[in-house]
Parts: sequence; structure tokens; C-alpha cells
Amino acid sequence: MIRFNALHRSGATGGSFPAGGDLLRRGVTLIEVILVVTLLSAMAALSYPSIDRMLIQLSMNEAVAPVRNHLAGSRIRALDAGLTWQFRFEPGGRRYLAVPYEFEEIDGDEQQQQAQVELLRRVSGQLPEGYSFAAADEATSGTEALNELAVSGLSNESKLMETTWSAPVLFYSDGTATTASFDVVDEALRSRRFSVRALTGGVRVADPLAEVKR
Repeated sequence: MIRFNALHRSGATGGSFPAGGDLLRRGVTLIEVILVVTLLSAMAALSYPSIDRMLIQLSMNEAVAPVRNHLAGSRIRALDAGLTWQFRFEPGGRRYLAVPYEFEEIDGDEQQQQAQVELLRRVSGQLPEGYSFAAADEATSGTEALNELAVSGLSNESKLMETTWSAPVLFYSDGTATTASFDVVDEALRSRRFSVRALTGGVRVADPLAEVKR
């Protein structure tokens, strides 16, 4: 009897009550979880602007990449064909094209010229929704009618002839070009500037705001 009373007083019964140490460990674990969640939330809030900027930059890069390729490719086409080539864009719109410019350089009458032009790899395309073209210097600020022969035979010929085009950026058969600049702009007025150098026909793409900060 004495032994039972001693065990009872010391808490050695058949019940399954948690020890004080277990309660403490559970409390500490809950605090740790709350701290980790709070820390992760703070890190996510801090990193969101960086992720947002990265996504915007990726979207802009995807939009301008085909334009850059076709603009730079106009120089290659001029060299290969021995003809003056032109790149044009739709001011305030999304369309662009790269086609021959000087048809007098092609031997033969108009029908023969047309047949030869249709053998050349001409390009027409457009920017994604939410992007548009804008002139950035005097060379591209005006407009000029497009010769129908330049787009003759293309699948969207009628739409191309109805479009109001910028003055042409010209690439010559000796590798030179006209000095010109224009922008691709998104709905938030973020932009990329395309610049063509006359002496080399080289094409450069840059963020004009970043250029100003330098």
C-alpha cells in the first residue's frame, strides 16, 4: 500500500498525459513554422518586383527579336542579291516588311522584274498585341508609298498595300545603309530602340532609358 501511494504521488499512473518537455517542444516547433512562413512571405514580397521586371524584359525581347533578325537580314539579302533592300514599319501600328527597293537594278521589263522579285525571300510580319512602332529620328519620321512590285505575289499583298508605311531604311549591295532609328513600344511606353549605322549597315538594339541613365 505504501508503494502504491508513493507511485501515485510521483505521477507514475497508467494515464498518458504529455510531459512538460513535450509541450515545450511542440510550442517551439509552432513558433519556428510561423517564423519560416513569415520569412518566406517577406522574401517573396521583396523578390516580386525583380521577377515582374524580368518577365517584362523577356516579353519585350521576344517581341523585338524577329524585327531585329529581319532588319539585320536585309543587309545580307542586299549583299546576296546585289540589290538595294528596304525595311519599313507601320508608324503607330504593328506591321513591318523587308523587300527589294530599286527595281531598276533588276534587268528586264516589268514582267521579268516581277518574276525575279518573286524568287527573292521577302519578309512581312507584325509585332505581338500590345506593341507598336514609332519613329525615332528624321529619317523614319515621314511616310512613303510602297511600290506594288515589292509585295507582288505575297499572300497578304492587299493588306500590305493598304498600310501606311514609314520612309524606308535602305541597305545597299555594298554593305552600307542609311542611318536610321525607330522604336518598338509597349502599352506602358517601355521601348527598345533600333539603330542602323550607315557605314557598316550594322543594327543595334538598346533600351533608350538605360542609355540616358549612363
